[in-house]
Amino acid sequence: MASLMDTKRKNYEETITYDLKNLFKKRVKIIDVNYYIVMKHINNFILYDSMRDLKVNGEFTGSIISKYQDKVIFSDNIKISESEGIIISQGLLVGFEKDLDKMTAFSKNSDFHFEDSNDNLLEYSVLIPEETMEKYDQGQFSNDFPYTINLLHTAGLLLNDYRFKINHLDFFKGEILKNPVSLILKGIIIADRVVIDHNGDPVFYDCLIVGRDENDELNISYETIVSVDDKVIEFIIILGIEELKI
Repeated sequence: MASLMDTKRKNYEETITYDLKNLFKKRVKIIDVNYYIVMKHINNFILYDSMRDLKVNGEFTGSIISKYQDKVIFSDNIKISESEGIIISQGLLVGFEKDLDKMTAFSKNSDFHFEDSNDNLLEYSVLIPEETMEKYDQGQFSNDFPYTINLLHTAGLLLNDYRFKINHLDFFKGEILKNPVSLILKGIIIADRVVIDHNGDPVFYDCLIVGRDENDELNISYETIVSVDDKVIEFIIILGIEELKI
């Protein structure tokens, strides 16, 4: 896989149209009306939370974000039951994996089956509320805007790891990078774009944020702009448009 720096040089003028919102192919819809009634009483549409021993049985479709170990799963469906556990079909897994003596960013489609909720591999799954997704959709940056960088292949922008550190923030200072996904302390940021400011810190625009508060309660929010100190970021991955086409 080409490095992020090489990708910038080769694909700076790349203008293939892709919006991150296409990760979520369907609008919020809960299959069983009985579960819909239950969901109305659950803050922020939390479907599963291993820390709170919370699990809502049912089949759900919509804009679903799951945290799986130190990775993120995007999906438009999830099935939760006592008999079968948790099933996600054709979710997009995003994260880093070890490749010989280095860490490489990846995004790949896969099916997931978590049979034992006590193994804690899956930390949580949340269904983004429709009104939040509407705000996110409205804030999408035009792909016709000049100087916006769309990467063909998924690449790592930042990885804060004591053994396999990756940091390309200074190289991309002032640039506009599309489709970033960031894992931060106690949270996930999914944004339309990220710009590296003059201090070398990433500034995310048009953001969906899933994270825990001081009481470890899950919250979902939309923010137009979020500036984050790179010291609290675990990773930033720029999703490649080739991998995102389904």
